[in-house]
Amino acid sequence: MGFPMVAELLRLENFFTARFVKRLNRFAVLVEFNGKLLKAHNTNSGRLKEFFTQGRRVLCLPHRGKRTDCKLFAVEDINRLFAVIDTNLQMKAFESAFLKGFLPWLLPSRWKLEKRNAPLGENSLIDYLFRDKESGKPLYLEIKSAVLRSGDNFGMYPDCPTERGRKHLRELIDNIPHSGIAFICALPSVAGFKPYCKGDKEICRLLKVAKERGVTVKALSMHFDPQRGALVLENPELRVEI
Repeated sequence: MGFPMVAELLRLENFFTARFVKRLNRFAVLVEFNGKLLKAHNTNSGRLKEFFTQGRRVLCLPHRGKRTDCKLFAVEDINRLFAVIDTNLQMKAFESAFLKGFLPWLLPSRWKLEKRNAPLGENSLIDYLFRDKESGKPLYLEIKSAVLRSGDNFGMYPDCPTERGRKHLRELIDNIPHSGIAFICALPSVAGFKPYCKGDKEICRLLKVAKERGVTVKALSMHFDPQRGALVLENPELRVEI
């Protein structure tokens, strides 16, 4: 089946535009909306220095948290489109892409989503366990968020050192050939994916080892279009350079 240029994955309602003020801690930022300062929850633990600049337009959703007033889920990027930094929304969008049959490398006609947060190795939880409906073979698939844009327009991961990411990659390498990793480049108009070695040299090394030894490595791109009010899939199978 041919893939449309842009396919809707998730529609969102009641979102509003605010301006970024400053980051308070790892999971909280301050935004300005209609002249008022609001404390917003941020699910992305990356540094996000390129996005978190004062005055930048951001999108938020109402949030009934005890410590926050709303949830920041996207930041303006290029062409009046928004990068999706909310990792929970990225995961929901990924599942939508899978269920709608938009991922040619992971079609629901062949693969069954058996379990979320599947145990693997020593005290690791991998995001998904899929199972081949014909052969019964498992596929442990880890999802990583890649919202750092390179000078040559690639989505990159990680933007800072991540011991958790290293641990996941080691577990996936030990589980070959039943393991894979997919990078969500939640940025508009990216050309492909590649690791950011300045962020974590060991992640770069492990990714190269993983690919050489047979771990499935995939990437897809998506962004949020405020005119549609939807998170949309741009490319279900981006070029991967490792």
